[in-house]
Amino acid sequence: MNPFNRHSLSRFDFLSHFTPNNSQKSPHAEACDYSRGQWVWDETYPYQFYDENCPFLDPGFRCRQNGRKDEGYRKRRWQPEACDLPRFNASDLLEKSRNGRIVFAGDSVGRNQWESLLCMLTKGVSNLSTIYEVNGNPISKHKGYLIMRFQEYNMTVEYYRVPFLSIIGRPPLNSSNQVKMSIRLDELHWYSNKWVGADVLIFNSGHWWNPDKTSKTGSYFQEGGEVNMTMDVREAFRRSLQTWKSWALRNLDPSKSFIFFRSYSSVHYRQAF
Repeated sequence: MNPFNRHSLSRFDFLSHFTPNNSQKSPHAEACDYSRGQWVWDETYPYQFYDENCPFLDPGFRCRQNGRKDEGYRKRRWQPEACDLPRFNASDLLEKSRNGRIVFAGDSVGRNQWESLLCMLTKGVSNLSTIYEVNGNPISKHKGYLIMRFQEYNMTVEYYRVPFLSIIGRPPLNSSNQVKMSIRLDELHWYSNKWVGADVLIFNSGHWWNPDKTSKTGSYFQEGGEVNMTMDVREAFRRSLQTWKSWALRNLDPSKSFIFFRSYSSVHYRQAF
């Protein structure tokens, strides 16, 4: 089954359905596919969700402090074709997420979204010292994961750095000397055990699935005990998503969790073109 098939993923809110009034009616009664729409100019923007002095914002993600001069992008907002998105309300989202978990898993696109949501949610908290990383880790770029707890609401917003979503490790002993690492297309990262049971899960992967991040660094694709050094990176990405989809269908309950997947987006670093 093609993992990109819209209908095969319909059990999950990937594309996704959104009920603006949060009513108690059936979620399909007034559902709107918010992924279909366009960016529109809005003179009421920029709406000040947060500024670049937010303590949870990595220095590398502070666009204006790093020299970005244009401001026009801040006056754009997303307008779905068949509904209106309500204005973000930090206090409302925190209250509705009380005792819950929001999980981001993926590469730096997910990291960027995680930091942005953290900063947006700070507007609903009077004492920022009640927001902390549960393991005492600093908010900086690193491998692994970070779990931010909003103590007043007993809820967490978590980020897991897994650029491929798959396991990356040592290749089998019989592999070519060219193979430095193997990306196991048929095994999801072991962090996946920590994602089960979250109320909202936002996955993203795509940017690392290119020759510069794989074969040119000596990283090749593995299934079972065999490394395939000739597999096209797009085919490898497709197979890894099939593994992810199978895991999601086995382990996630769409009646209890909202599950989203984001693939490629515009590049977000200097001299990218």
